[in-house]
Amino acid sequence: MGMNGAFAAVSDDSSSAYWNPAGLTSSWYKEISFTRADLYDLDLITNNVLSVSAPETRGGAMSFGWNQLRYDFESWREEAFLVSYAKTLAEKKKFSLSCGATFKYLRQTSELDIATAGDEEGEDVAPVFCKARGMGLDIGVLARMRAKDGRNRLSIGIAAHHIPTVVRWNSGDLETEEYIPYRYEAGLSCEPLPRLNVAFDLVGEQDVRLKEIHLGMEHWIFPVKYSLPITEKNLAIRGGVARQLSASKRMTFAGGLGIRWNSWQLDYAYLMDSDGLGDTRNRLSISVRF
Repeated sequence: MGMNGAFAAVSDDSSSAYWNPAGLTSSWYKEISFTRADLYDLDLITNNVLSVSAPETRGGAMSFGWNQLRYDFESWREEAFLVSYAKTLAEKKKFSLSCGATFKYLRQTSELDIATAGDEEGEDVAPVFCKARGMGLDIGVLARMRAKDGRNRLSIGIAAHHIPTVVRWNSGDLETEEYIPYRYEAGLSCEPLPRLNVAFDLVGEQDVRLKEIHLGMEHWIFPVKYSLPITEKNLAIRGGVARQLSASKRMTFAGGLGIRWNSWQLDYAYLMDSDGLGDTRNRLSISVRF
């Protein structure tokens, strides 16, 4: 999120299950991560994400995840349980090609207050319990080309989400189906300078074609000389901008920091759009690799 969603061609950790499942093959470690966001800074709508991933073996790379969106003011819960699998299709010294898929089980519950016909003094309000279940699928492909010094010369990532995803609602005697529009991303990323990653994504949606463009960057800084036992790049600076291609032309700006200490990593992202709002202003995550 610190790169404002320009991540389809960058995916290389447990979050790949969401952005591009093919990126799971790029991780060399087992990883557990947890992310929390307070949407709209209202302390009423929160998003929690837990993911566990394992690096690729002969059988492929795996990831398990849980994503919850919670509305406290209406007792609304949306949950997604994810199982991801990825496999390297071709591997050479300077080129690799991988693919992956994420299978999703969706569950939603809510208790809404519905106004009903009442007496002459006003309307009666009756609670109605609603629940929904659904299944979905995401797929992704990722190609990486490396330079002689090991830098990422060019990565190309393509991911398609919700293909298909159907949610079946049940509320008393009422049953209905909701088809979630599929969404796709095509991204490019490169490393023009050591530890500097630049990424560009195009995002489309069913019946909309191109919906958004995203541009992001990430720069990892090697540690200065001090006594802490940090042996690798330890500080990341991130930024990004996105623009909607609809009539609103709304723009979103993002920034973030990442701090790594041995096997632990702490990441923070801040988002704000051109209207002064943001669907996820503050997002904080912690992860451990082993």
